[in-house]
Amino acid sequence: MRKVVWLLSIALLTFSCNNDSSSEIDATINASEGQVRSKLSSGTENAEELKAAAEERQKERERLEEERMASMTTMDISPKVHDFGSIPSGQPVTTVFTIKNTGDNPLIIDDAKASCGCTVPEKPEQPIMPGEEYPLEVTFTSNPGQAGTLVNKTVTVTANIAEASQVVNIKANVQP
Repeated sequence: MRKVVWLLSIALLTFSCNNDSSSEIDATINASEGQVRSKLSSGTENAEELKAAAEERQKERERLEEERMASMTTMDISPKVHDFGSIPSGQPVTTVFTIKNTGDNPLIIDDAKASCGCTVPEKPEQPIMPGEEYPLEVTFTSNPGQAGTLVNKTVTVTANIAEASQVVNIKANVQP
């Protein structure tokens, strides 16, 4: 029984040490760990079977990671910063950033999230093919309480790129 618990501990430690953020991989691992715990508590698995199951899960994790990496691409967003200069309080202003797929696979924008509710990005819904560009429209509307302040807001664009996301900034000097 000690060997079984020891092998289970090693298998769980092996999977918990890898900080992969892929939800598909995590779901696969969680399901496998649940099966191992179930079999361990029922006494239907011996140490060799548990070791084989742990090795199989590791191979599956590696396969899923290879698939994820194979679908990666690269992107460039320009400009990185847009300064609206002086703007009237409460008046919406809009700028356009250009997202370019600089890789070999389709670029899939998962999310474009602003740092606050006063900034609204419009992300592309369709994949951006290699070499193509897409306009990322960002609208900022200042609140009346922001008059007389210099604002700096961010938009985080999450996609199938190695670094997971890129950030662009907008700036404005809100006039009363």
